[in-house]
Amino acid sequence: MGFRLRKTTASGETVPWTWKEVVQGKPFDRPSHPMTVHFPIAFYIGSLALDVLSHLGHFPWAPMAATWLILFAFAGTLAAVLTGLVDRSTMRKGTKIRGIVNLHMWIQFAAAAVFIVNLALRWSDRDIARSRPLWIALDVVGVLLVTVGADYGGRMVYKMGFRVE
Repeated sequence: MGFRLRKTTASGETVPWTWKEVVQGKPFDRPSHPMTVHFPIAFYIGSLALDVLSHLGHFPWAPMAATWLILFAFAGTLAAVLTGLVDRSTMRKGTKIRGIVNLHMWIQFAAAAVFIVNLALRWSDRDIARSRPLWIALDVVGVLLVTVGADYGGRMVYKMGFRVE
């Protein structure tokens, strides 16, 4: 299908895409939210791996790299939140899928909050040679929350067919 600059209405008129449709990925014929979630998930998991690595050997650069991965994850999280909220806005209130979307959203917001706390705690010591155990504990909690939240997102797509056309 590819990228389309304009859409054709039911009456045959060619009109520009709305902002909401662009955010949803309709000009690309692909839902955008699933494309945006992979980066923050990978970066959050990577920060955990780097923090653990700093305890397994001599990797003095690992805590700093983990801190930067968390920052990059926040950028990806903003894109995922924007696209997810736009998708959510198309759902009818009170439906089963909307309830699952809300659960997915709140779990992911909780994960982001854990990583915000993690970043705040580690920022002033980000250049130390070994990650602090509290950072690793927060990484684990955050990654577990992200994983559970992602599972709910996957269920919506693969079990319930949301945004599968």
